[in-house]
Amino acid sequence: MKRLIFLFLAALTIAGCSNDNKVTIRGTLSDNTEDLAILEKSEVDHSTVIDSAVIKRGQFKFALEITGPEFLQVRFENGEFIGLLAMPGENIDLSFGKSPVAMNYTVTGSPGSEEVRMLDLQLLKTNSRLDSIREIYSGLSDEEIASRGAGLEEAYVGIVDAQRNFNIKFVIENISSMAAIKALYQRIDENTYVLYQPRDLQYLKIVSDSLSVKYPVSRHVRALKENVTSELNRMYIDRMASLASQLPEANTTPALPDTKGNMVSVASLRGKYVLVSFWTTTSPECIAELPLLRSLYTKYHAKGLEIFHVSLDRDEEMWRNRVRFEEIPWISVREEDPLNPVYARLMNVQSVPSNILYDREGNIINTNLTGRNLQIRLDQIFNKQ
Repeated sequence: MKRLIFLFLAALTIAGCSNDNKVTIRGTLSDNTEDLAILEKSEVDHSTVIDSAVIKRGQFKFALEITGPEFLQVRFENGEFIGLLAMPGENIDLSFGKSPVAMNYTVTGSPGSEEVRMLDLQLLKTNSRLDSIREIYSGLSDEEIASRGAGLEEAYVGIVDAQRNFNIKFVIENISSMAAIKALYQRIDENTYVLYQPRDLQYLKIVSDSLSVKYPVSRHVRALKENVTSELNRMYIDRMASLASQLPEANTTPALPDTKGNMVSVASLRGKYVLVSFWTTTSPECIAELPLLRSLYTKYHAKGLEIFHVSLDRDEEMWRNRVRFEEIPWISVREEDPLNPVYARLMNVQSVPSNILYDREGNIINTNLTGRNLQIRLDQIFNKQ
């Protein structure tokens, strides 16, 4: 009998632990639509579908188990969606009004999801105001642009800055909330972070330090911490831009052979922003950076960005094969003597990947830009043109 009681209590304990991790999401739509609701797990740059539910008589329900804070997204077949920040054990109730649902819904039972709603709503309002200015601007004649353009541009920048200040205030006031991560990585559009200035990295560090104590095993927090560590290390070694810009042009832009043996130099690319990127095919960090470089090249090549990829590989054939395998579309060159790399030595390259950014006049304007720093800097340059 005692053994049976023990097993029964153990079963209750296990069931209790499971319930502690269970999250229930119930939604009610005002129009009693018969549609499909899709539940997705959200990351910084993508979402993964984890469940779906048929909406019956305007209602749907999801049930899932999570072991820590989780960013989720409820999406409908018409493309509209809302974000959630769920915690284990929460019973989340959503009530949707008229379209657009992201601006007309309420959430109860989840403080984090309410914070996400507030952040998303503010950004939607900002984008609506920016769209209004874009529409006005696009309808102006050349004469009207001459008289009103500067004022509209100033108003546009003011709205962007107001959104940035809103997010900074939110981060500071909610430093221990997982929703602060949402505030850090929000974007005004596909190419522009709300926190776009290089000094905004300080807020990433503040949030990372705070959340690492509170949620040490969260994959979201670990990813943030890795991002902060990487980018701050790059900033700390960014010391040579002014020195390099004073070197004679002939010495700082030597000609190097591309995969076909043609000699190419940075000096020949005047009129473009040139990202000189030193790499090797044997470096995991360099290979991991290729998708970012490809994304930035796709976005900004037509606007004047060129990438000058300098290989320090000792094995020339391995380098050529990698360039062909990756179908790299930008300029790929190689130091002729990787054991004594002339260009890399002049640029004081200590490790790879290492990036140097030239402006249209051939001046070095940034060094050691990688990851988020690189994306922010190029967003700044090309979204102001």
